[in-house]
Amino acid sequence: MAEDNNIPRPDSLTGHDQLQQQQRAPVSANSSAKRAPPNGANSNNDSDERQAIERELAAKLRGTRDYLNNLPTSDSDAGPVNGDNAPTSSDTQTQAANSDPQFEAANINGDGNAVEQQQSQVSFDAGQNAEEQSLEVDELDSDSAIGSDAESQTASLSESIYNYRREHGRTYHAYKDGKYIFPNDEREADRLDLQHHLLRITYANKLFFAPLQNPKRCLDVGTGTGIWAVDFADEWPECQVIGIDLSPGQPSVVPPNIKFIVDDAEDQWLYDEKFDFIHARLMSGCFADWPAFIRQAYDNLEPGGWLELQDYGLPVRSADGTHLGTHMLRWGELLLEAGRKMGRPLGSDVSEHFETWLEQAGFVDIQHKMFMWPTSSWPKDPFMKELGRWTQVNIIDGLEAFCLALLTRGLGWQKEEVDVFVARISNDFRNKKIHAYFPMPVVWARKPLPGEMVFH
Repeated sequence: MAEDNNIPRPDSLTGHDQLQQQQRAPVSANSSAKRAPPNGANSNNDSDERQAIERELAAKLRGTRDYLNNLPTSDSDAGPVNGDNAPTSSDTQTQAANSDPQFEAANINGDGNAVEQQQSQVSFDAGQNAEEQSLEVDELDSDSAIGSDAESQTASLSESIYNYRREHGRTYHAYKDGKYIFPNDEREADRLDLQHHLLRITYANKLFFAPLQNPKRCLDVGTGTGIWAVDFADEWPECQVIGIDLSPGQPSVVPPNIKFIVDDAEDQWLYDEKFDFIHARLMSGCFADWPAFIRQAYDNLEPGGWLELQDYGLPVRSADGTHLGTHMLRWGELLLEAGRKMGRPLGSDVSEHFETWLEQAGFVDIQHKMFMWPTSSWPKDPFMKELGRWTQVNIIDGLEAFCLALLTRGLGWQKEEVDVFVARISNDFRNKKIHAYFPMPVVWARKPLPGEMVFH
């Protein structure tokens, strides 16, 4: 699809476009990387309708750029959740149900006309985020739905690493072929960058929630396009940041305090120094043994260092049961089934156990926040309505990527069956009568100091 200059690129949404205006040091020879070349076959699938939809979305989201730029950054106000603000283990179990969970936050009410006026202005409170809450359905919204179709065994960037697996019109990583079940092509890289900004909106512009104090070394596990690591390195210029991934899809012009390594986080970690902060975001489906990963993270943290896990719950949920019997719900159930069969658990099979695994590994000060992604613009609250639009585009654009390997390799489906199923799921995400959402948990925990008494 030809680039439309009227569509704001993800880079423009948080000031990330200033990256090229700043002085950057080239990445070292063993870590410089370019993104996977775009898949020509994919670009031919873009339609005029999708371009029109994206223009419409862009017009409705222009104000979001100002919203993001006015938000506080994570290093100034990130901190632990205290007391009653932190959900307990029983809260997590309650939220795991597929129907009406009990929310702590109050109902969001408002006059319908005022909501529509606010929506056009896209003006939100500077500190607003997408913490889980009871959402009122916007009964007045009759707009058409918007949618769109180590250095442990570190690999050198040889030609073999770029010799990607090509399957069903998508490309997948070559290093440790088959371990990562989602594509690594340009189409997916663009979606991941958009998703990064969706997460920054969700978290009120925070990159993390752990109460960091002048970290010296940070590890970003599963760095993907490297966009989180670059933003973090910009915020903490004195911190040495390492991003690891199975694919060399990161930028080649980056801040001087960052490097990217093609590596497998499931291998034994052999880093020379320990870290003050280890970050793993949306890594569901990436590990066969999550407790083993968490133990390795613990062993590679300095005493007092933090591990933060940001992930998603699946299947979707709703407060009124409108998700029941939908293709959207069945999609989540099938992905969980496929993940189990492939030995790569994902969604709620993983995220609901984070706190238990962290405690078993020896972590203390375990904190938890629950956020939510509406599946479309069905909420009445203007902030959550806009978030739903972002979520809708993000998920619909990624549906094929989410489904292909899991359903074909894991459940034995044919590509044509996946295509039909993806179309049906997409229709559900465009249906604002389905008042569903994704639970989006964030959990962070600290490695205790020497001699510190640990109580569990």
